[in-house]
Parts: sequence; structure tokens; C-alpha cells
Amino acid sequence: MKFSEKDISIIRSISKISGIFTLIVAFTMIFSLLQLKTIQPLDNPALLSVKEQYDKDPVNRDKAEQVRAMDLMARKAYFSSRWQVETGSYLLLAGAIIFIFCQRIITGNEKLAPSFSSEKPDNSGNRFKKQHYLLAASGVIIVFAIVSSFILRTNLPAPSTVSLNQEQKPNIPAAKEIVREDNINFPFFRGQDSRGIVSGTGYPTDWNGADGKNIKWKVKVPRPGKSSPAIWGDRIYLTGADGATCEIYCYNKLTGELLWTKSANNIPGEPTKIPKTDPDAGLAVSTVALNGEVVFAIFANGNLICLDQKGEQKWAKNIGVPESSYGYASSLLIYQNTLIVQFDCDIKVSLYGFDLKTGNQLWETPRQGRAVWSSPVLAEFGGKPEVIVNGNPFVAGYDPVTGKELWKVNCMSGDVAPSVAVNSKMVYAVTDYVKLVAIKPGSNASIAWEDNAFTPDVSSPVASDKYLFLSTGNGDVACYNADKGDTLWTHYFVEPFYASPVICDNMVWLLDRSGKMHVVKEDNKLNIVAESALGEKADCTPAFSDKNIYIRGRVNLFCISKN
Repeated sequence: MKFSEKDISIIRSISKISGIFTLIVAFTMIFSLLQLKTIQPLDNPALLSVKEQYDKDPVNRDKAEQVRAMDLMARKAYFSSRWQVETGSYLLLAGAIIFIFCQRIITGNEKLAPSFSSEKPDNSGNRFKKQHYLLAASGVIIVFAIVSSFILRTNLPAPSTVSLNQEQKPNIPAAKEIVREDNINFPFFRGQDSRGIVSGTGYPTDWNGADGKNIKWKVKVPRPGKSSPAIWGDRIYLTGADGATCEIYCYNKLTGELLWTKSANNIPGEPTKIPKTDPDAGLAVSTVALNGEVVFAIFANGNLICLDQKGEQKWAKNIGVPESSYGYASSLLIYQNTLIVQFDCDIKVSLYGFDLKTGNQLWETPRQGRAVWSSPVLAEFGGKPEVIVNGNPFVAGYDPVTGKELWKVNCMSGDVAPSVAVNSKMVYAVTDYVKLVAIKPGSNASIAWEDNAFTPDVSSPVASDKYLFLSTGNGDVACYNADKGDTLWTHYFVEPFYASPVICDNMVWLLDRSGKMHVVKEDNKLNIVAESALGEKADCTPAFSDKNIYIRGRVNLFCISKN
């Protein structure tokens, strides 16, 4: 295509502007990324100063609200910087492409003029060199732009491949909210299906661990652990570990009597060296899984064991050492005759299905991405069961019978620890410093809405068909409209949360790390029903059974009852 001298002059100007623009954006992004890497929003000196003042005067609610407001401002500034870097990567590539395109036009139209004088020097060599230099410079710019773009973006949340406003609907019909009625059994981490939804009424809201009010019994757990209580019938199960020693405990739910202890060591394939874990966690982080006949437990050294109700071993195996930066934390899940194990480590991330009776591997589904510390959740959409995993970068659904991947959405990054929340319509995934995402599952899975104001680092969210609740590691609790993503209310409770919230009896139960339980109405307006202190620090999610609440503290296991 031929261009006039005027056109070439304009194109040359555009080329210069795009080249300068590309370099400015690239250097700005590098500077922004360095800021994100070195500045943590919660380390702001002003925020730390106000927190220190609040610690000296903890009853000052004005100071508490000031801490919360400053914290929220710092987080929003942090996320704004992340968005700028992510958007800049697109601008970077666009500028480089425009620069190359303009240079191609310029060099293609710089043809040699005819010579009418034999004495006029031949400039073809100079022209060739000029074109060569232009192409070389163009190549440097485009390579710099592309490499910078993708290097910078590897540290940011992967953008969804589907627009938030997309009208495309998943091919799954709406369903009524699924609540499995079982007032007695609490078989997994966060109860039935690992969802955090509990049926039944009449649970106590008022107790005091220091003076014994409504504390039915309290017993010391032999070894420490972060695994939460699980219940079947009149028995409670926990795990504990000290150094390389791993154990499973069975208690009488009514009296607190320790019925039996079973070692989970000396299993073929067990590593001789203790795997690296978070110093505060150890090897016993994963919660057991129960079905009324057998008990399954897994530890951070890869030991997987099956016991009967009397503590006799049915089978045991080591499935490999799931070593990663924080250790292993995924809890177990049972669907029909399959034990589902989420196995994440530095060298592989997979989802396994094992036969309950024999321990034989039924299937393995390799997952894409990095290791995470979430746990699988059982959901049902369109009458079909799915196992949902909050991964990095994919949140995905799997068939619990075959392990087949059913759908996935690219939306997470960073250190993913919270498990998903589910209701009859959507899946909710979140991780700290990234975002909260509501996903419409199905073959055409898409993001319905997202938010980044409140993001838990450990605690998992919980959802009903109306509301989504989450609690953060900074003491914030937020309630969202589950369908639209509108923030209905927020409250700053000061103490951080590791335990996951539970919905029960039209209330939301939130246990903070100091051991205080905050009970609020499951409603679109904040209504605090009660606040009760355990008298001991606690990080584990409470279990609910037959009008009693069971909480594992740092040292003791508590039974809380109105009687």
C-alpha cells in the first residue's frame, strides 16, 4: 500500500509516540510492582499506630472503627495498584504492536528515488542500514514489551476469560437450596458436604469458659493440632501430632471420655524426615472424614489411614509427601464409596479417589497450577453432584465418581487457603489480597460478580441462597447479597478469624482467634445476638450436634450445652 509524504509523516509521529508510551508504561509497571512487593497494606505505620492505641483502650469503639476504616483504605489502595499493573500489561502490548505496525509501514514506503545523474552517490547501502536499525530497534521494543508484560502479570490474579457482564447462561437449571437434614452427624470439616451449613435448632448462644457457664465438659487433647472436630453418632474424632508422632483420638460426645487413641505412624513409605510445615501448624491440620462405619485421617507426612469405630486399622498407606511452603492442610471428603483426597505439593497437584474398603486408587485427576491449602467441597447443581476445589489459578468442578473435570474458571492467585462456599446456584471462591469471585458453574462456567474489599487468608466463606458471609484475618466480617454481590453490611470485630463461619438456626456463628464466638442473625442487617468467650485461644472450626457445640481450643476440647 502506497502512502503520501504527509501520511508517512503522521505515521512516523504515531510511531514515535507509541514507542515512548511503551517505554514509559513498562518502567512505570516495574516501579509499581516493586512497590507491591515491598509494601504490605497492613504494615502502614499510621495503621499500626492506631492499632497500638486501640490495644491500650479496647473498649473504645470509635478507635475500633478508625482501625477498620484505615485498614479498608489501605487494602483498597493495594488492590488499586494491582489493577493498574494488570491493566498496564495490556497497554504495554498495545503500544508495542502499534509501534511495530507503524515501523513496517514506514520502512515499506521508503523506496529509492530514481537517479538522473550518474554523479549522484548511491544511498542504497545507507537506506538498507537504516531499515535494518529500525527493525532491530522495533524488535527490542516488542520483545521488551512482551517479556515485561508476562513477567509482571505472573504475580497478579489471572483475569477471567469471561466478562462479568456476559449474558451467557450456564446450562444448569436453578434448584432449591440443598440442606441435608442431620442434626446429629458432623462428618467432615465444616459439616455435611464440607459446606458450613448445619440443620437443627436450640443451640446455646451464651457461655463462659472461665467460670464454666454452659460448659458441659472440657478435656485436654493429648497432642496439638489444627484439625477441627468431626462427629458421628455419640463419638467425636480429632487428630494430633507432636514432632513426627501422629495420632487419632475418639471421644465420647456425651461425657468427654477419651475412648481410644490410635497411632498413624510406621506406615510403609512414611518419610524418615519430618516434612516442612508452618511452625504453628504441624502435621495434624487436616480434619478426618466419617461415614458411620469407618474413620479416615491424613497427615502432612502423606500417611493416609482407615480405622473402624473401635480404632482397629482397616488399611493404611503413604500416598507421597505433600511438601510445600506451609505444609499440608486439605481435609478429606467422602462421596458414596469413594474417599476424595486433594493432594497438593510443590511438585504436583492432583485430586484422588480411593476405594473406602480397600484403599485402592480408583482415579487420579491431575490439576493445573500451583499447590493450595484449601479443601474439597461437595455441591449439587442440576441434580448432579460435583466436587469443587479452590485452586490456583483455577476454581474447578469434578465428577466425584470418575474424577473427570467438569468445568474450570481462571480467577485465583497467591496463597489459596480458604475452601469455596456453595449454594444451589453458585460457587464462591476467595483468597487474601486477590479477590472474592462468584461463579456460575457448568459447561459454560462464568463469573457472575467479584469484589476485593474483604478477602480472608484462612477462614472459608459460607453461603445460603440469599446471603454470603465471610470473616477475615484482620477481624472484619462482611455480608453480601449472594446473587448480586452487593455488600449488605460489614463489622469490625478486632480479633482475626481462622475458624470458618457456620450457618445454623438462622444465625451465623463466627469464632475468632481469641476464642470468642460472635453470633449474628442471618440477615441483611447486622444484628449481634451474643458474644461468648471460650477462655482459650481457638483456630479450629466448631462442630454442631444435637443442640451441643464442640470447640477445639489450643489445648482443650470443649462441649457447650444449655444444660
